[in-house]
Formats: sequence, structure tokens, C-alpha cells
Amino acid sequence: MRYSLVGLCIAFCLGILVGVYLKIPFLIFCLLTFLFLIFSIIFLRQNTKFNILILCVTFFLGAAVLKNSQILPNFHIAKLIPYKSDSVSLIGVIDNDPTYQNRRASFILKVEKLKINEEWVKTRGKVLVRVFSAEGGSASGGKKNDFAYGERLFLSGNLYRPLSFSKGEFNYRDYLRHQGIYLILSVQKGNIVKQLDKNVGNPLKSFAFQMRHKMKVVIIKNLSPFSAGILSAIILGERQNLPVYVRDVLVKSGTVHIIAISGLHLGIVAFIILLTLKIIKIPRKPRYILTILLLIFYCLLTGANTPVLRSTVMASILLFAYFLKREINIYNSLSLAALMILAVNPWQLFEVSFQLSFLSVVSIVWLSPKIKSLFPQKVNKIPWIGFLISVFSVSFAAWLGLLPLIAYYFKIFSPITILANMIIVPYMTIIVASGFSLAMIGILIPSLTSTFAASNELFILILFKINSSLIAIPGAYFKLPSISFVYVLLYYALLISVFNSSKIPIITRIIGRNDKQAYALL
Repeated sequence: MRYSLVGLCIAFCLGILVGVYLKIPFLIFCLLTFLFLIFSIIFLRQNTKFNILILCVTFFLGAAVLKNSQILPNFHIAKLIPYKSDSVSLIGVIDNDPTYQNRRASFILKVEKLKINEEWVKTRGKVLVRVFSAEGGSASGGKKNDFAYGERLFLSGNLYRPLSFSKGEFNYRDYLRHQGIYLILSVQKGNIVKQLDKNVGNPLKSFAFQMRHKMKVVIIKNLSPFSAGILSAIILGERQNLPVYVRDVLVKSGTVHIIAISGLHLGIVAFIILLTLKIIKIPRKPRYILTILLLIFYCLLTGANTPVLRSTVMASILLFAYFLKREINIYNSLSLAALMILAVNPWQLFEVSFQLSFLSVVSIVWLSPKIKSLFPQKVNKIPWIGFLISVFSVSFAAWLGLLPLIAYYFKIFSPITILANMIIVPYMTIIVASGFSLAMIGILIPSLTSTFAASNELFILILFKINSSLIAIPGAYFKLPSISFVYVLLYYALLISVFNSSKIPIITRIIGRNDKQAYALL
């Protein structure tokens, strides 16, 4: 089957949905998975029956994985104490890169021990820790109360259940629960915070975060707060210092994706790495392996969120295929990336970032060659016009694919997005390349940073001016009222029916070529 993984991915996702909405015990889904697996082995040589049974296995496996994620062990911290308690003491290891905002440090703690009734008991689970009146509010700190990934801490404070406030379709309690976080520890000024050990975490992850901090220090020291906030968001995924009005402009123009590390950024970084390695004459096969390893490192450096994980998996598959000199099926590689992410955390299926990330790629790969084929072949063969048509096709395809979800979640309709992305996406290559050059030169040769800083200031100012000018055009964007999800489903049904129509001329050769072009752009 050409798209075998696509069917398995859809079945797995449907199983997750069933697991959420049907109150069927975990063991029942496990039993059904096992039974259908036995039947699939029995009918191994009967292709049709085997394929149907394997889809059933994957479906029930998806439901079982979801149900398993809802089961907490008896010694999980969420079961050992009430959701609101008096002061408690914990020992655990910091599991992410701490963030600082308004004299408050926030990080995820993997709990190891909990003090109950003057006795320490072993436990597990994640807790979101907020240390108030924390010093060291910047990456350039090094102050007494700075925290770091991999530190083992003794903490005292108040544990409470996350508030269930909502903003539109976003629910904060569900958001944390989907990350395996059921409790928040509030550590006020005067509570005990003591470091017991350090460098307990993964050494590679620790090194990635250290490099991230050094790059951030260079950016903050050499750029204005305005430019530093934008560049940190673009190349490091650090959005704490991004001005609110900048984010508002990007949302209105439909280019807010440039401040969320995704396939666009990974593609540019991969291009820069491959070009650099080629210039220094690294052989072809080692060049691809080194690029894969460096992309994995960049994934860790930026926090390894869903879009960058998806992009890293897909880029690694593509590069490994080039390493083996094999053709690659984009839909299968995308499905494999989704299966890997959902197998670890099935709740990602309900996250907006997961939905937008994967749907944007599907839209580009599926729709852009169809859109491009509508233009005359003679026009397509003219180099500069053909390039503009390709860029337009990709931008229009992504806009068509994400239009209803953007309207549903963010209540905005932005026709200007098509033009904005045609300009901004190619321009991002300059921003990312110059940003990394500034960060690395600042670390290796600090005396040369002033020249690179000036060019970065100019490039970022131009980026903001382009977006500001575009949203000033009448009819660039419209605010929308809340819409029903039924309309979202109807839109996609209409989109599929229109673009699957036989009236749209599709040439297999064109699809194959454009699939590769779309993949490269991703």
C-alpha cells in the first residue's frame, strides 16, 4: 500500500477520539487490540482482510494508549495529597528550561519525594513550580536564585489544582493535564528553596539549554529590547519578551507562525547546515548524518515542542532517504511523525499547535500542486514567473487549509495572509541566517558582534514594517464572532469535494515534482 502509514495514523487518531468520549475500561481496549492482532496474524496472507484487521488493531491501540494516559499510579503525587493543601515539602529535578517573567521563575519539577506527616515518601509525577520574587530574571543572570535544567531541589510551598479558566477554546487546566501536570506549587518569598544536586538531567539536553542561554545573552546585549524580543522568538522560541503589539500585528497579518519554531525554521536551518558543510567539503553521506544530528540538537535547544518535533522527524526521514538514495513518500513520513508524537502523548491531538502544524503541511503537499497546475504550462516555464506561481501556490494552499481552524480558534479572517506569506516566508531566510550569525559570532568572536547587530536591527525593522503596512490595507483582516465546529467540518468536506473534482487537471509528473518542492519549503 502506497499510503499505508496514512491509514494507520487516521485509525490511531480515531481510536484516541473514541477513548476520550467513550467510558470503556482500559483493559477492554487492550483485549480488543490483542484479539484483532491474533486475527490479523491468522489472515496474514489474505491482503484485504489483513489490512482491515491491522487498521482495527491500530484503532483499538489508539484508544488503549489514551486510556492508559488517564490512569495514574497509586504513588502519583496527585493521588497522595488533596488538590489544595497547607505548606508541603518536595524533592525533585527540574525537567525543562526555567523561564523568568515579572520577578517570577517557572519550571516543571519531576517529583521524587514528598513529605507527608513528617515522613518522606517516594512519589512521581510532574508539578509546575512558580517561585515568586525570584531573582535572576534574565538569561545573563548568574545570580543567587537562578535555576537550571537538571538541578535537584528541595522546595516548600503550597500545592493547588490549576484553575479551570478559559479563553475562547483554550482551557488552562486541560492544557497542563495534557502535559501530565495536575498540580501547581506556589513558592512564596520566605519558603525554603535549596539546591541538593546539579547536572542530574540528560547531558545533551543540558548542553543544548546552556547554548540557548549563551545565544540569548548575545542577542539581549547587542540588540534593542524590541529587536531582541522578536529575534529570540524566531530562532530560539523564547516569546516571554516579545512585545504584545508585535504579536497582535503578526496575528492580523497571518504570519504569527514565524515566532513559533516549526518546519519553516527547520528547513532554513537545515539548508544553512548543509550549505556550510558542503563549503568545507564534508563528503555527501557524512553531511546528511551531521545535519540530522544538528537538527535534533536544535530541536532540544528550542524546547522540542510539537511543531519542531514534527519538523525534525520529517526532516530526518527526508535526509536519511537522501543518505540511502531512496524516494520518500511525504504523506507516510508525516503520518510516522504524528504516530511517534501521539504514541508518547495522545493528548497532543487536541492541542491547537498540533492540529495547525500537521494540517498546514497536508494542505501544502496536497493543494499546492493542484493550484499550480491551474496556471498555463507556458507561464510556469518562465523562471521568475514560475517561482512566483510556486510561492503563491504554497501560500494559498496553507491559507485554504488553515482558514476554518484559524477562524474557529482565533476568531479572525485574514485575506492578506496569502500576500504576507509570499513576502515574509522567503524573507525569513535572511532573518534566521543573520540571527544565527549574530549569536554564534557573539559567542566565538565577541569583537565582531556590532556589525552583525546593526544588520539584524535593520532586517527585523523591515520585517515589522512589512507586516504593519500589510494590515493597514483596507480589508486586510476581519474580526469574527464565535463559529460552530460544524461549519469547520462542512468547509473541509466542501474543500475535499472541490479539489478532488476531475475537472481540475492534475498531471502525475507535476504532482511528483511539486511534492519535493513543497517538502523542501517545509
